[in-house]
Amino acid sequence: MNFKSLKNVVTREFKKIFLTPDMLLICIAAPIFYALLFCGLYAKQRALDINIAAINSDHTSVSRKFLRYADASPELKIAHVYSSPNEALSQIFSDNINAFYFIPKGFDANLKKGKSVPIYAAATGTNFLAASTALRKFSLLSLEFPKKEFVKILTDKGYSYKAASAAFVPLSADIRHIYNPEMNYSDFLLPCLMFIVLQQILIVAICTSVTVEKKKDTTKELYETAGKSFTIAFLGKCLPYILLGLALNIINIFIFLPMDAMYASSLTGLFVISAAFTVAVSCFAMLISIFFKSPEMSMAVLMFYSLPTTMLSGVIWPHHALPWTLKIASYIFPSTYAFNELRLFILGDISVKYAVFPAVTLIIFAAVCFALTYLISLKRRKFLSI
Repeated sequence: MNFKSLKNVVTREFKKIFLTPDMLLICIAAPIFYALLFCGLYAKQRALDINIAAINSDHTSVSRKFLRYADASPELKIAHVYSSPNEALSQIFSDNINAFYFIPKGFDANLKKGKSVPIYAAATGTNFLAASTALRKFSLLSLEFPKKEFVKILTDKGYSYKAASAAFVPLSADIRHIYNPEMNYSDFLLPCLMFIVLQQILIVAICTSVTVEKKKDTTKELYETAGKSFTIAFLGKCLPYILLGLALNIINIFIFLPMDAMYASSLTGLFVISAAFTVAVSCFAMLISIFFKSPEMSMAVLMFYSLPTTMLSGVIWPHHALPWTLKIASYIFPSTYAFNELRLFILGDISVKYAVFPAVTLIIFAAVCFALTYLISLKRRKFLSI
């Protein structure tokens, strides 16, 4: 390989990135904007002070104490008190509250007798973040509070703490969440958003660069700069964007994202997969750019790229549950081989050996894209031409 020619192509592409306003907007301004946006949106990691309502039909000190427990939680805020569930339901429709807790009559009396104590909760399913937080907190409170109160009643009557605890024998569930113990929605969502944006930026930037070459009829000049080597021209065109993608990963993880979870424990594995993903996306962008005649055409088509590929990747809907036709179609896109693994390495302390298979798969995907680009260009007898 002629490294001088490769250097010339890489330098030529970097000049296009930093001296062309459109490319500066796509490659520099857009990533910074998205990083700042994510930083602002998810600075607190989790939703706090979610508005809920309380309906206390028991009107006892114990039922009021339960509601104080709920209100003391940083995630919840009892913003309203209503007299009936129907009244609270109407406020959910009006979007004044996200959930409500209903304590029926007999709560205190049944608790003192050690009987089953029903408490009801309802939350709007139109807001996943608020609803899941309110219902999860309700589940924790409903497990902890009855035992505390029942044990207190018996100890006040002279029973030892051990005997009082033994008298309360409900089903004991030990539930543990792996890799996202707080079940923070931002920890679940941010890794996907990071790489969805990175993928879109790389694809749009490379397709724009290639289609501008076609529009200005400079593909021959590019080929000559590469010493008439397809491999050097291809690699020289991709390499600046691969380096840019790796830089954006580092900036996002260590500078912009203000959350402990994003300081990944598995940095080596994360770097290996993110590097392979960046290479695969860049090669994929070079392949699909062949089919676009102009920058306008590429932008029009790529408007519809991110959402379908994200949905097919398995991060929103389980990949194994996709219809077989969509499952086959999903293997066309690099995100299918990377998104779940990238999120896993960001959130969990995973051994680097688990990064090898997805990284190798992505490199094979990149090699296939390179080969297809070469064969199509060879058939058309012109570099990167349709």
